[in-house]
Amino acid sequence: MKREKWIAASPLIIFGVLALVLIIGLHHRGSQAPEFALHVGDAAPVTDLPVLGHPNMRFTTASWRGRPYVVNFFASWCADCRAEHEELMTLQAGHVPIIGITYKDHADNTTIYLDREGNPFVAVAEDESGRTATGWGLAGVPETFVIDAGGIVRWHYSGALTDEVASDELMPVWENVSSGTAR
Repeated sequence: MKREKWIAASPLIIFGVLALVLIIGLHHRGSQAPEFALHVGDAAPVTDLPVLGHPNMRFTTASWRGRPYVVNFFASWCADCRAEHEELMTLQAGHVPIIGITYKDHADNTTIYLDREGNPFVAVAEDESGRTATGWGLAGVPETFVIDAGGIVRWHYSGALTDEVASDELMPVWENVSSGTAR
């Protein structure tokens, strides 16, 4: 009789043990930053990508050394990227140089999207495979970085830029890096 009760209860016991292991594993993993994460104060990763529509041109972080700039990872298929597009156009109108890096997108789709919505970027680099995004520690798109003249990340935002985020967070950092006072 006792053996029958154990057999009947064993699926419930096994489920309980597996749930406990899963909860402990998720809690432990969630408490650590990924090893590849890029942080404010880190050097921008060495980046060398083809420029959209110009097969003989490349965007490299080395070519921007000495000048501050903004990097925005985006994709034509990304709803949040579309939501922040007007904010990027406003930044561009304010003479903030933004390098767009496409994330796992096809060149034709990117071109159609930028032709229709407007192009806020001084250059659009193509990361069709997503390998470059990994080096930047990308969690998803959109993500935006402010890079100072020394090639150091001074600000990072994950998600769609809003007017509030741009004016309260990005622009104060931009003003510091563009005037050379960022540390």
